[in-house]
Amino acid sequence: MFSRTIFKQTLKQNWKLWAIFTALTAIMGALIIAVYDPRMMRGMMEMMRDMPIPESWLDQMGDVTSLLGMLGSSFYAMQGIILPLIFVIMTANSLIASQVDRGSMAYTLSTPITRVRVVSTQAIYMITSVICMFLVVAVVGLGTVQIAHNGLWGERYTADVKAAAEVLGQDEAEVSGDLKMIFSSPAAIKSGADARSIDEDVYIAYLELKIMDNAFSAAAEIMDIDADEISANPVLIKGNEAALSAAADVMGVEPFVMAAMLDQMAMQADASSEMMSEMQNSVMAGITAAAEVLDMDVGDLAGQMGRIKDNRTALEAAVSASGLPEEMFVAVINQQLAYDEMNLDRGLDFDLVDYLNLNLGIFLLMFATSGISFLFSCIFNLTRKSLALGAGIPVAFFIFQIMSQASSDLESFKYLTLNTLFKPADITGGGAFTVQFTVLAIVGAVLYIAGIKVFKEKDLPL
Repeated sequence: MFSRTIFKQTLKQNWKLWAIFTALTAIMGALIIAVYDPRMMRGMMEMMRDMPIPESWLDQMGDVTSLLGMLGSSFYAMQGIILPLIFVIMTANSLIASQVDRGSMAYTLSTPITRVRVVSTQAIYMITSVICMFLVVAVVGLGTVQIAHNGLWGERYTADVKAAAEVLGQDEAEVSGDLKMIFSSPAAIKSGADARSIDEDVYIAYLELKIMDNAFSAAAEIMDIDADEISANPVLIKGNEAALSAAADVMGVEPFVMAAMLDQMAMQADASSEMMSEMQNSVMAGITAAAEVLDMDVGDLAGQMGRIKDNRTALEAAVSASGLPEEMFVAVINQQLAYDEMNLDRGLDFDLVDYLNLNLGIFLLMFATSGISFLFSCIFNLTRKSLALGAGIPVAFFIFQIMSQASSDLESFKYLTLNTLFKPADITGGGAFTVQFTVLAIVGAVLYIAGIKVFKEKDLPL
């Protein structure tokens, strides 16, 4: 079923083509990772929402304020598909149909090597080349994540920590481990706020949230649970003395004070939903009034509340419509902007499992796609006929996928393409994708087996 001689010959003939497309794909992925900046991407998204771009296009982009979200919506949706697709089409055709067309297959089959060994070896090369391509892409991507963002190991310090540490004359690791140090110096607060391009009130609110988040993370590590569980129910910490002590240490308070803070947080969470609802309604009324002044969509302004503070007329209209004191309304804005800064920090958090699943998914898509090209390379004896379907169908699948995302009127095209089975957003967004991956694996295997069987039994112009 396998011929080492044919495999070595095929490798010698095709390695340059593989190297070129692999290098191009890996470089493009690495460049996207290297230049990624969640703040810049958020600014671009805000700018695009002000442009006459179909809402469906923006929805398809997903969460580009996270590194994996950006990779999923760009590289793994376009460059990571189109370049390997061209390689697969060219290579699959050259392995069988092109050799039959040129007559070199007749020479190969004149040796004691059987048809099954020949075609099986070519199939093994095709699959192996795709596997190696995405192994290289994945490894280069991981290296770039580490070099550019310290995403795999080591400490990653935000711009404000670096700036504050310089003002304080302290090591970045010490400041990052004890953000309370920044509160001790107005100059450090100003420096940190400037580094994040936010005002000092927002930065102070951000630091308070960040310190609390660090406290929850410290407790979660001791309790061996996810930090999100503690964020959802902070009182869990009280049941573990070591976790309570760790959280208190991060907050810079005694454990009993930390326990009281947790009780207060629980009481606030259990506060009358009617009061919370009234507050939300008041804030929304203010945002609506400000949106009219700024001539913006209410939903867009709700995600960019800093614009209200930047426009005195809009702020006065918002305060008047909300019925809240100006200090309280501004505090709500500061808190929301602080949460936005927290989300920007999380934007560079790198989930290794999700990244590997992205590469596994795109490999399975190319495995199934290469099966199509390989099958038609085995069916036809002429290159032009092999490419007509072996290239035409995969390219059509790619186009259909793009069309299905361009407009809701064209959404039905997603049922006409295998590419629909690979959705990066499902992987980065915590969706289900196991069934889709299984289908791609089965389709690819069936197509390769069918190609081997067809070539074994068909008449050749030898």
